Amino acid sequence: MAYNSNMRSNSGPERGDGLPVRPVPGVVALPGPGLPFARALEQVAVGPMLLSLVQQLSADEGLLRSWALASEPTNGAAGQKEGRPESLVLADAQLAVAQACARLESAVAALKATAVAAAYAQISAATAETVPGAARGGGAEASAQAEMALALRMTERGTAAMVDGALLLTTRHPGTRWLLAEGHLSPAHARVVVDEASVLGDAYVPALEAAVLRRAPERTVSELRRDLRRAVAKLDPRGAAERHADAVRQRSVRVTPLPDGMAEIRALLTADEAQVVSGALDRIARDLPTADRGFAGRAGSRADALVAVCSVLLDPAADGDFLPALTRTSSPVAVQVQISAATLLGLNEDPAHLAGHGPIPADLGRLLASDGTWQLAITDPDGKLLDLHKLRYQPTAAQRAHVTALWLHCGHPTCSVPATRCDLDHTVPFNHEAPGTGDPDYPGGGHTTCRNLCPRCRLHHNLKTWWGWTTTPLPDGTIAHRTPLGRVYEARPEAQPCAA
Repeated sequence: MAYNSNMRSNSGPERGDGLPVRPVPGVVALPGPGLPFARALEQVAVGPMLLSLVQQLSADEGLLRSWALASEPTNGAAGQKEGRPESLVLADAQLAVAQACARLESAVAALKATAVAAAYAQISAATAETVPGAARGGGAEASAQAEMALALRMTERGTAAMVDGALLLTTRHPGTRWLLAEGHLSPAHARVVVDEASVLGDAYVPALEAAVLRRAPERTVSELRRDLRRAVAKLDPRGAAERHADAVRQRSVRVTPLPDGMAEIRALLTADEAQVVSGALDRIARDLPTADRGFAGRAGSRADALVAVCSVLLDPAADGDFLPALTRTSSPVAVQVQISAATLLGLNEDPAHLAGHGPIPADLGRLLASDGTWQLAITDPDGKLLDLHKLRYQPTAAQRAHVTALWLHCGHPTCSVPATRCDLDHTVPFNHEAPGTGDPDYPGGGHTTCRNLCPRCRLHHNLKTWWGWTTTPLPDGTIAHRTPLGRVYEARPEAQPCAA
């Protein structure tokens, strides 16, 4: 194994073209000042050397400890560590080893896809050549799948899905396969690219990969799926509209018996109808006497709300206090739709965006917008919202509308909880004792401004408030999140879904 203590770290995690950096094959940079253990391990190319290194570090706790502590600063005199506590350093190192294992898993998945596609093609061709009649009616292909199912101890259905995915990945998705082979995408990421692109013709795939793969290595699977659906809807708006029209005809409500005296009700609705039902259940659940106020009890409370609504409708003589939300709620549930002015006017067919769901066909967006509620946000000449209530703690309704429209989702990196279901949290904590302190033109004072407010779901709000996570606003609107291990992750508002 070749080690190089003089190898310099990459200047960043990406190349100049925005794609991930390719590590130097055959070289391991030893951790030291200026090169943390996690970065040194990240720069080892995926291959036998990385596998061997991970095996050694996993088996030898002393080696892992010495390498992990090598990059921590010392005071030079007594040799005492000045950096993080040793327990955090070792925890960070173990996490880096797990990340390296994930890269190896991705590389193996890419190799397996290539081997599966090649084996299927070779077995099919050989069967068609040597077995009389197998070349007709798809017999050779069916025989090949059965052969592979037995060899890999898989079901026929699972083998068929594996073969289809491998063929698509190796023929239609060269960019996705390269990222997978280099360890920049997980197998789950690659599968979602293949699945979401399956509705497009071959001619659209290069444009789809160009639109989504640049950011794919830093996205979760759910975020990547959201990116892909937006891109698919934009690349093929006519196809999206046709698929939506076909799907509308499949709307249904079905009841499926389950064990333990339970049953499942599954409703297949249009996206806007589902948002109306979901919002109504949330609103009613808040007012039920039996509502579970905890984070984990929300789903159960919504179930109570559904049963309560149906019970009252079936029993007109029921006590009105049984469902107080029905008697007190008079305003309709809002459905937020974002649509570009050009699409609204019919000048183009870019997909609209339904909050809490994702892209919807332009025709459906125009239909919803025609019956929507519009809000006016007043901005200065630079396009910034004029914040008029910096010294109050609770955000105004206008601020809430602005911030939730800006962020769309929880501001914690990788979290996909819709902003409308999040708390509005101060990135820099509000100073309750002296709210007027700090620079009034910068959110460092902890003011209640749109720049200093960010939607956070209850879990990630608690991380910041109670569990050692800190957030720092950066001048470009990005928020830096520092973990208890000392790692820093950045989150920023995404481009609006209807942006060009």
